[in-house]
Amino acid sequence: MDAAQITQLVTAAVAVAAAMQDQAVLTAIRGPVQNARPVAPFAVTPAGTGNDAWDFTSGTGLKIFIAATAPFTPQYDGTEIKLRDFLRKIWHRAEAFGWTTILMITDEEGTPRNITQEYGCLTVAGVKNHSIAYLRQDNREHQASACLRQLIIGSITSKLADKLINRKANYTVNAAAATQPGQAAPPPINKEDGACMLYDIIKIVSVETKATVALIMKRLANLEIIMEECKSDIAAFNDRVDDLVNQLTARNVAVPSMLNPLFDGYSNCADKTFATYIARKQEAYEDGTIDLEYATLMSTALEKYKVLKDRKVWLKKTDEELEILTLKAEMSRLRTPSTKGAPKSATDGKKSEKASDYTEKNAWKLVPPKQGETQNKTVNGKKYIYCPYHHTTKWVLEVNNKGIIHKTGCEKMKEALEAAKNKPKEEDASAAALANAIEDVGTDTLLPVVDEQL
Repeated sequence: MDAAQITQLVTAAVAVAAAMQDQAVLTAIRGPVQNARPVAPFAVTPAGTGNDAWDFTSGTGLKIFIAATAPFTPQYDGTEIKLRDFLRKIWHRAEAFGWTTILMITDEEGTPRNITQEYGCLTVAGVKNHSIAYLRQDNREHQASACLRQLIIGSITSKLADKLINRKANYTVNAAAATQPGQAAPPPINKEDGACMLYDIIKIVSVETKATVALIMKRLANLEIIMEECKSDIAAFNDRVDDLVNQLTARNVAVPSMLNPLFDGYSNCADKTFATYIARKQEAYEDGTIDLEYATLMSTALEKYKVLKDRKVWLKKTDEELEILTLKAEMSRLRTPSTKGAPKSATDGKKSEKASDYTEKNAWKLVPPKQGETQNKTVNGKKYIYCPYHHTTKWVLEVNNKGIIHKTGCEKMKEALEAAKNKPKEEDASAAALANAIEDVGTDTLLPVVDEQL
């Protein structure tokens, strides 16, 4: 080995030593190199992906089972109006834990149907045939079926559960292996299925007959009746309409034109302001000024209802309606024969009038006198005086049962006086005049007619 080769070896050795020294310094600074963590497989649900069975004996598997079967609250009571919400919750739970495959069932034509939304397109036989495929295997779908059963039982009322138990045969499936040619049929292996149980609940709540569709169509064509049943509650009315539409969709039936029936239903609302608002919408639609879909009309009507409720003017009677009630009450009084001096019957002292009759007969007390009309009147032998400070009863007894003269003893008037005196000076121009007017009221002077909002 000559000198050049020796020099080359020495140089290489020095370079290696320097590299090792640099690595030692980096290790001292950064610490020892850690092994990279394995990348977890992608999953869109906490239960993971695939169809491999869960290990319910492990801690993780037990947590999945407990979370997947946690009951809904409040419990479903088996009423048709709440069925849609119950089925929606079932579908969301299925999405969260990867059960959707046991709820997607093919109909008689081979089209996949979502049992929670299109149950009217399915049959008992079709749902059972769908469940047999996974009940014969030890896979995740089989486990999902059991989880669904636990979820349903825990999420329904005891009354509905009793009905369901009596129909056990409808959700029990023979999961024995298929019979092979030339071999004896294997003994039955009967298993309860979650999807079949869900379908049977739907059958209990909603009878699947042609008459059902005809009845739904009839209800949708007569929405004014539903408005009466809902007592002019627009939110409840919209919920009923949505439920009927969804029942048709679930049966794969086309929804009929809804605008005209909706106009009729909303026009039957007892609130005149709302009914007038809807009438303007209908007129604009018929004139071609606006385009409307029935969903838009329902949304608009609900918003108007909320606004009127917030203003506390919903179902408030107009002055004209109050005057009509007053006239009716007066006519009723004139038509009723006097019982003065008549012998007392066995029912004397008992309440004989309904609350509605009482309200109608006393509606005149809410109607203030018109400009120029007297502020005193006598009704049924009792003297009344108009007092603008009373928000509920405008006409009050001139002298009450305790002998107190209302002009001088009205608490509402005193409150108005105090409020007027306590107003800031910069706002006091009209308040001072009001206070002086109130103080000037005497026993022989009528109460001043002022704005009742004061």
